[in-house]
Amino acid sequence: MPDLAPIRLLIVDDQQEIRELCASVGCSLGLNCLQAETAEEALKMADKDIPEMVLTDLLKGKTSGLELLAQIKRRWPLTEVALMSACGSIESAVEAMRLGAHDFVVKPFPVEKVRAVLLGMTEKVREARFENRSDGQVSEMVLRPHTPEPCMDLEELERLTVQRVFELVEGDKLKAQKLLGISRATLYRKIKRYGIETRRIGQNVPVKVVREGPERVILLSQS
Repeated sequence: MPDLAPIRLLIVDDQQEIRELCASVGCSLGLNCLQAETAEEALKMADKDIPEMVLTDLLKGKTSGLELLAQIKRRWPLTEVALMSACGSIESAVEAMRLGAHDFVVKPFPVEKVRAVLLGMTEKVREARFENRSDGQVSEMVLRPHTPEPCMDLEELERLTVQRVFELVEGDKLKAQKLLGISRATLYRKIKRYGIETRRIGQNVPVKVVREGPERVILLSQS
């Protein structure tokens, strides 16, 4: 019999409009959405009712979003956590993934991006619910020791982070540089190193084709 109980999502951000936007997306997916302005408030709420999903900003208060992620994963290892930030760096994204984050979202983000992240976490929570129910060990969500899954190496995490930023800014190098917090020279080295697509949508610019395999072709701007 399917588990019809709504999945609990805790949204943590010091900007009310961001919290409400994410909550509206979460509610549209049938999630039970709660909001907290700080990491401290979020932990107090989690102590009373453990969230199955957390979407948190990096935060600039006493406790950062990365620290919140680490505490949640230590205390409730099966809770899925995604981070978001308007000034996310490659280092922050890599550290978030190392600590067990499901995803790292760069602001400003399209609603569909948040929706996709929440859907991904929802699927993992439902799988965990099914496994626990099948084993007769519902309490494992709290008690099971956290064994991190083998993660990608740091270079692959960096490549994915840079690629996500370029997708968000539609190939705009200047915006990507600001969001990543790196110099122009460093950005160009990473574009070349990882074969990142930098063609801006809607622009008629010269491109070259880089073939990485029989089924993958990348278009690179010559600008």
